[in-house]
Amino acid sequence: MGRGAMADKDSLGAPTSLIHAARRTASATPEAPAAPGVEREVDRRYLLDRFPPYRVILHNDDVHSMDEVIGALCKAVPSLSQRKVVLIMLQAHVTGRATVVICAREQAEYYAERLGTFGLTVTIEAAE
Repeated sequence: MGRGAMADKDSLGAPTSLIHAARRTASATPEAPAAPGVEREVDRRYLLDRFPPYRVILHNDDVHSMDEVIGALCKAVPSLSQRKVVLIMLQAHVTGRATVVICAREQAEYYAERLGTFGLTVTIEAAE
């Protein structure tokens, strides 16, 4: 590959022409304001319209111990801190259900499937 071809890619290997085209498309929308802070709000609104948030719900059960639930949560959703995992487990234990994470639908389905492999009862629902 020649040196000129390398210059046409960003650090992740995506063609810069696609990146510039996406930016032009995003800024060509009628709502696109000139202020940088407001432009981010338009992008956030666009992303929320494209990928509405879903809630991963952990349900209480009498089969698994609290330690098993904590271990499963730590392994299935590694982005959660130990403290957050304990709070989620306690909320599910006391109230019967707890929100594990709010994310895009595909990711919510992935987390629900991972938690299901540990035998936990998990559902997903649209976040309001």
